[in-house]
Amino acid sequence: MKRTFNILIVLLLVSTCNTLFSQSYKLDIKISDLKDAEIYLGHYYAGKTYVKDTIRLDKNGKGTFTGDSLLDQGIYIVILPTKKYFDILIGDDQEFSIETSAKELTKNLKIKGSTENIAFNEFQLYMNDKTQESLKIQARLKNLDENSDSVLISKDRLNVLSTEIKDYWNVKIIEYEGTLFSVILRATKNVEIPEIEIPDHIQNKDSARWFQSYNYSSQHYFDNIDFSDARLLRTPFLNTKLETFFTKILIQNPDTLIQYIDIVAVQANKEMFEYIIQYFMNTYAQSDIVGMDKVLVHLADNYFLTDKVDWYNEEKKKKLKDHVAKLRFNLIGNVAQDLKMETISGEYTKLHEIKAKYTLVYFYEPSCGNCKKTTPKIYELYQEFNRDEFEVLAVYTQTEKEKWTKYINDNGFEDWINAWDPHNFTNFSFFYNVDRTPRIYLLDEHKKIIIKHIGYETLRDILEMKLGKKKDIISEI
Repeated sequence: MKRTFNILIVLLLVSTCNTLFSQSYKLDIKISDLKDAEIYLGHYYAGKTYVKDTIRLDKNGKGTFTGDSLLDQGIYIVILPTKKYFDILIGDDQEFSIETSAKELTKNLKIKGSTENIAFNEFQLYMNDKTQESLKIQARLKNLDENSDSVLISKDRLNVLSTEIKDYWNVKIIEYEGTLFSVILRATKNVEIPEIEIPDHIQNKDSARWFQSYNYSSQHYFDNIDFSDARLLRTPFLNTKLETFFTKILIQNPDTLIQYIDIVAVQANKEMFEYIIQYFMNTYAQSDIVGMDKVLVHLADNYFLTDKVDWYNEEKKKKLKDHVAKLRFNLIGNVAQDLKMETISGEYTKLHEIKAKYTLVYFYEPSCGNCKKTTPKIYELYQEFNRDEFEVLAVYTQTEKEKWTKYINDNGFEDWINAWDPHNFTNFSFFYNVDRTPRIYLLDEHKKIIIKHIGYETLRDILEMKLGKKKDIISEI
């Protein structure tokens, strides 16, 4: 009897441990009005959705998603054949039941066995009710006299609604602290900007208030995002948050972007870091915005070409290193590499010895289609300024002197500085990344690169503003 009792105790302990430390998931599904149909369990990642599991519901609308290992935690979706879907949380509880109807997925959702999914569903229903009430009030406001009492009452109700939602949100964050539900609520909560006081001596108070609000919101935008919590990767909003902040909120200045990239990267754990830093690489390697190559060089030098990134093989690193090498010498803000080149008359000229407030280094080739359109326009612009204001170093990139000379003579381009380097002694194609033509670099009087790879109209606007022929509206504001 004693031996039998001991065996029973051991079996009971094993059973209890298996329950407490289950390494599987089991989601029982019942969709009352969906019979003998295939449904999918998906999850979010990097702004996209991926299918994790597929089952077929039986004639009673029942089925079970199951697996012998735990799911990565995050927001998952159950997708119907009609493409309609509803969200569920996969947190610590990974064995629970879900019942709903295909017509009213969220409204009729009933969950057993997962406390935070019950809370999540209640939250969704609450937010839907408050949103509908808000929309009705806003629709009513459009048809009311602005000075009527009804407008004041409606606006007061909107303010009360906003406070109610904010208070409810905060209560749930604290009540479910530590759960995935709480992490999601905190991450989707907007940062509140404190009341900003502007000193009396400031004349344009609205602009000053906007600027300080912008600074505060920029510095605190990610306060509620825990970059050490990889569960946020499997939500629909992390990618949106990053994209909104880095492409729409921040001023698109490379130095500013670099500053915030480093702030975010240092907070991330390994899994989150891999995603975030790759997101930045994809974004700025493909950016069409002039000057973003500085961000790419920073990412390469400080992350991808170091031991911080271990998922890039040597071949990828070599390609990136070679690519970055062609960029780093011609970044906006750098002093341009000096060029000593032969002129069409057989003399020599040096870029850094050109005396002008602004110098255009223009790489072109006569038979290039875009060059045929651009070169005459730049020459026309060249004639509008004095030589101490604007000079052009027009660099022929090929090696056929007769063809080049004929092109210049036929078009009357003799009076700007025509130069070439047929033997590539200056290595101009490397230092100026001349992989295509035309290539345009505008330099200041110290031969610092102001702008590059721009069109004729942009070049004209910049010169006219810099040299006083057009008002700089932005600086006046």
